[in-house]
Amino acid sequence: MKNVIMKGTGVYIPKHKVYNEELDEHIESMGLSAHNLMEHLGRRKRYFISEGENAITMSENAINNCVKKNHINLEDIEMLVFCSDTPEYASPSNALKLTGLYGEQMKNVHVAFDLNSNCTGMIQGMDIVHKYMMNSNIKNALVIGCFCISPITLWSDTVVYANFADAAACVAISAEEEEEKRGFIDTEVYIDASYHQYVTYPKCGMSKVPLKSVQPNEKRLEWSPFSLDFVPEYWAKQIKLVLSRNSLNVDDVDYYIFSQLSDDYNMNTLKILGVGEEKYHFVGKEYGYTGNTCPVMCLNRMWDTYAVRGNRIIFCTIGAGYAIIVQLYEF
Repeated sequence: MKNVIMKGTGVYIPKHKVYNEELDEHIESMGLSAHNLMEHLGRRKRYFISEGENAITMSENAINNCVKKNHINLEDIEMLVFCSDTPEYASPSNALKLTGLYGEQMKNVHVAFDLNSNCTGMIQGMDIVHKYMMNSNIKNALVIGCFCISPITLWSDTVVYANFADAAACVAISAEEEEEKRGFIDTEVYIDASYHQYVTYPKCGMSKVPLKSVQPNEKRLEWSPFSLDFVPEYWAKQIKLVLSRNSLNVDDVDYYIFSQLSDDYNMNTLKILGVGEEKYHFVGKEYGYTGNTCPVMCLNRMWDTYAVRGNRIIFCTIGAGYAIIVQLYEF
């Protein structure tokens, strides 16, 4: 039977490291405070891009790291999916830009496109590649995620500026003929579009970005206050749905990989499920919240532990608007 499996991961973290104390001082100079929120979300430090870096350069570094670490031959890659809500270009696609940068090394790529599914992007991208491979002859793909948030953030935004960070990640995926079913097993997406107005970029809308009459801050990301306290309950519900559909229970999963937005929300989800902390790891404390890349950032850190034949993992994350995605994978 055909299985679609992850061959490995690679990430890129910018060199500009920023600790909570530095942000505290800056934010307090504006008469605001973000200290308690950073503590609540489990934040300690984060990384921002430096001059000359952008979504393309970060993604290129993530690809290089993935290829080197996992001994991937770029000439074998036939499909490239770039996932981001903070791309460097609107057109042509950043996937095509990246393919072009590698020239002859990626001469066999014949499917390349961008996917904007905000913070669910990389998991959505992997699901699309899985389904594409199951219904085509494509055997090797790269899914790249990039979160380049610092250039578009308001410094007075105590949620985004204080907790979000820049990063890029890459997953190498292959279709292989094997005797037993494994790899990508099932994915569930749940949306509630009534939350669409709370997070917007650019605030003014794309059609107004070129206008000189529009103030610079209107061209940045706007995060309006809203409660996310519903997240643990809804995550747990969708996880149980996917597991039930595959005749599994929560104990049949070896590790749970959540969004790295909030350690508190993740822990509360585990409590609802009745799952112990030993099945969970949080990297948001050291990397900040890195949007669609953060589940892969966690997997990359824990690869040697998680990627053991027979281990089952659950990816679970949320994106603005909002959308929840749960994915079941077996190594």
